[in-house]
Amino acid sequence: MNKYQMFVSLILLLIVTTGFDWGFGPKDKCGEAKKIASSYADLKNREERSTAEARIQKLCPDGAASHFIKALNLEWTGDTDLAIVEYRETLKDSPELPVANGNLGLLVLKKGMLDEASVELSKAMQGQSDPRYHKGLARIFASRKFSHLAAYHYREALKAYPTDADLHEQLAEVYSGMELYDNAEEEYRRTLAIKPGSESARLGLAAAYTGKERYDNAIEELKKALAANPRNKDIHHLLAENYEKKGERKSAEEEYQLAGEVNEDRHLKYSRRGDDYFASKEYDKAVAAYQSALKEKPNWPETLQKLGDVYRSAGRDEDAIAAYKEAIRQKGENKAVHFSLGALYEKKGLLDEAVVEYRHSLKFAGGQEEPRQRLADIYSVRGSFPQAIEQYREVIKLRADNPLTHLNLARAYVNNKNNKDGIKEYQEAVRLNPDYLEAHRELASLCKKDGLSDVAEKEYLEVLRLKKDDADARNALTAIYVKNKNYDELTTLLKSGVEVNPKDANGHYKLGLVYEFKKNYEEATAQYKEAIDLKSDHAKALNALGRVYMKTGNIAEAKEALESAKKADPSHEETTVLLSSVKDELSPEPKKYKKKGNKSKKRGSGKHKGSKAKASKKSDKGESKKGHKVSSKKKR
Repeated sequence: MNKYQMFVSLILLLIVTTGFDWGFGPKDKCGEAKKIASSYADLKNREERSTAEARIQKLCPDGAASHFIKALNLEWTGDTDLAIVEYRETLKDSPELPVANGNLGLLVLKKGMLDEASVELSKAMQGQSDPRYHKGLARIFASRKFSHLAAYHYREALKAYPTDADLHEQLAEVYSGMELYDNAEEEYRRTLAIKPGSESARLGLAAAYTGKERYDNAIEELKKALAANPRNKDIHHLLAENYEKKGERKSAEEEYQLAGEVNEDRHLKYSRRGDDYFASKEYDKAVAAYQSALKEKPNWPETLQKLGDVYRSAGRDEDAIAAYKEAIRQKGENKAVHFSLGALYEKKGLLDEAVVEYRHSLKFAGGQEEPRQRLADIYSVRGSFPQAIEQYREVIKLRADNPLTHLNLARAYVNNKNNKDGIKEYQEAVRLNPDYLEAHRELASLCKKDGLSDVAEKEYLEVLRLKKDDADARNALTAIYVKNKNYDELTTLLKSGVEVNPKDANGHYKLGLVYEFKKNYEEATAQYKEAIDLKSDHAKALNALGRVYMKTGNIAEAKEALESAKKADPSHEETTVLLSSVKDELSPEPKKYKKKGNKSKKRGSGKHKGSKAKASKKSDKGESKKGHKVSSKKKR
């Protein structure tokens, strides 16, 4: 090998070993760095990692890959907070790096930041399916009660971690929540096969059996749990419940005693248990507990009312009505039971029955605001406005600072043909809540109708303050300004209108009309053109543009604009008249006279001759206005 060949070989070796590309290598160095970073976590030995880190630093020292390596090392050394910061920096530079999404998601999940964890892990799953991501998403969905999604991700995670007892138990809990007790039993059994001493799994299995009404199996599992933890009062309580469901009252009593529940009457115990279930929104269990209390103490009105409350919360309206009515029959009537019954009747559309119950609730002291509000609303719906006014006024005596009540009272006054008091109540509503859009809008409309233009103007301006694109308010204000000849305010209004909605051709046209009226023809022309640019066949804008051109002496342009207007709307009379005038201006036709021999034909109709004479006079008059004096010689 000669010296030249040795030199070439040495150069090639340098290129291969150093990564130097001499201008011909890969252009996306940061992309190459990200590829190295993606597999960095799989490198087992420290030397390989050091080489990879050096390579990344050389290729893209400030890019996503460098932030990612820093994040990984911080995570491995236990500095979670800084690792999260670096992962976020990574994703700012490179949102499409799934491994960074996944690692960040798992870290924020540990810190309880479930929303961010859900987003990041879902993004990571789009790039790569990792059992750790499935495990994390399963935990999130389980906590949010998205049971089907949680079950799916737990199953996917278990494909990679089949001996993870916690995963099996967590999946079992999800199945129990879905009332899939067979699936739950299977997963609890797998948990106990891997972790035989798990008390929680044993109790979960017992609960699955209870859910399937296999009380003997449930009792067997609870006894096993009790053998390992004989002083656990919760297990004794669960045993008592299963014995009770089997109908073995004596065994149940013994377990209740061991659970420390011997110092209170049975009906109170069931009622309190129902209260606990109700508070935790376990409505079916609450119903069962209250029904057990009623077996111990039939016709107990307080428990009947509680049972009605549970039924109402669970959406079982007919059962709730029956329970409330029974509570009242058992002399347990009070404000709350009558009000609840009235609300259920109102929901069903039984307004007469609802009114009766609401009025019954008013017989009891205190808390009259809500039933009176409901009565007032019902009277308004039924068109009984005097009664509605009476109830709204009573509500205001109890609480005068609610703008909605004043709004409703204002509407009732207006419907009862009492606009004066209606205006006062609208004004009170907007005083209490200056941003009450509906109140401002209705007050403005009422004042305009009653001829109170100043108040209406003020309120429409308030509407536009709260909702700049309110077309009705703009149209109403426009009418007020035109009627009162407030052209400066009208100009300001229309200018703000085209600023809010620059694509509204009619807005530009209206603004052009105001400019034209004020003889600002340059601005008028600009606005008409803007309208035509937005809507090329805007007949009114084309006609107006032609009219302005005529006023400014641009006759050729006027002709073009008016012809376009005529094409857009052949029925527009002003366009026809203006176009006729333009044609006369551009090319007045000379009068044609026939030879004397034809005079007899001319004189054949006196009426025809008269019309010709009138036309001739009009032509002469029009020409004299423009200064085109034609001598009689030329005419002849």
